[in-house]
Amino acid sequence: MNGRSLSRYGNGFTLIELLIAIAVVAILAAIAYPTYTEHAKKTRRSEIAGVLVEEAQRLERFFSRAGQYSNVAGPPVREHDVSGGNAYYAISAERSEQTFILTAMPVAGTLMSGDRCGGFVLDNTGRHDNVGMSGDASVAGCWGR
Repeated sequence: MNGRSLSRYGNGFTLIELLIAIAVVAILAAIAYPTYTEHAKKTRRSEIAGVLVEEAQRLERFFSRAGQYSNVAGPPVREHDVSGGNAYYAISAERSEQTFILTAMPVAGTLMSGDRCGGFVLDNTGRHDNVGMSGDASVAGCWGR
């Protein structure tokens, strides 16, 4: 026998085997990618909820020192500047002497634009809410409670 007794078809993959492997990878990717993006969105929602709670605590500390949430009357205490948010949410604040409302809206063109939870709202009474929720989203679910 010489060294060439191998079958001419035993040296690689057939087209059918290659197509089956590609189909399996495509099915796994179709399942894994939406799961990954939903997990990333949930992480970003938890992050911004935590940032809003921290900002509310800072405003409460400012209120305990200055007697108001804003510097309308010009307290002797330096005003607390509210965070601008992060790469996925922009935070804005409406402040008066006795109340505040913190709002975090998704930044357009990011992973969070078009998210089912929409924007997050937190006020001085501790009320949690969402603006622009869609689908089966709930306030408790969006805030991670």
